[in-house]
Amino acid sequence: MEKIEKLKKIFIRERIDGYIIPKNDEFFSEYTPDHNDRLNFISNFSGSYGLALILKNKNYLFVDGRYTLQANNQSKKKFKVITIPDKMPSDILRGEKLIIGFDPNLFTKKSLSIFFGKSKCKYKPILKNLIDEIWKRKIKNNENKFFILPAGSVSQKYQSKIYKITNYLKKTKSDFLFITASENNAWLFNIRGRDTKYTPIPYSYVLIDKNKNIKFFCDLKKLSSTFRSHFKNVEFLDIKICSKILSRIKKNKFIIDKSSCSYFFENIISKNNKILNFQDPIYFLKAIKGRQEVENIKKAHI
Repeated sequence: MEKIEKLKKIFIRERIDGYIIPKNDEFFSEYTPDHNDRLNFISNFSGSYGLALILKNKNYLFVDGRYTLQANNQSKKKFKVITIPDKMPSDILRGEKLIIGFDPNLFTKKSLSIFFGKSKCKYKPILKNLIDEIWKRKIKNNENKFFILPAGSVSQKYQSKIYKITNYLKKTKSDFLFITASENNAWLFNIRGRDTKYTPIPYSYVLIDKNKNIKFFCDLKKLSSTFRSHFKNVEFLDIKICSKILSRIKKNKFIIDKSSCSYFFENIISKNNKILNFQDPIYFLKAIKGRQEVENIKKAHI
């Protein structure tokens, strides 16, 4: 049976009228590993940005202006291609009162609101990804190790950066910062990884409290003993238990990154805690380059 029809059969079981498939995986980085490229699987579209909305009787593929021609070439047989922001998914659903399913690990509340906020449809989080049910593939485990940047390529030690973060938490009267953008963790700890093709990203989540207690969640196979021993006061934990740890925290004030903290994690945190209206401070801190970084930028350009 054709894959889109297989997906639509699951709609009956889940009591939904449609399903949304984004390009990104749960780490929201620009480049998605092939085995997580669910949008490519269902639509044949291979560009770096897009979103499919599959309804019972119509399939839509939303892309930005870079990809309109490509999307038409690759996906026109099965999908109506729409360019964002000329038309948004909420425009297509205007006046409809459908129940649309989505994977809460692959959307933030912010992204869901941008694309679908103006429609009167109901959006139903479904924890088991429906594409994974119909896509039988071998997932190659990427066990490439994280690595520490050499001292000559950074301007501040990670301890000094942690100090700035905890100061910010105290200043904003926050108890925790939950860092979900892997590139921000890379900056904070002066580390890199090999988790995406074109950017040295170390897939990870980090939880820091105002007293400098740090939990670093990742695939533990990616850490060498040398790497672990470099970070004396950091607790390294399996990324699979991240939600369990978060659900144990109650009556605290959190800062999260609304651009990369999934709907799933935001729900867990907000259930028992207050989320403050502050951005992850790392975006501001890493924008200011130290003397060493400025020198290295010049060398790289030469």
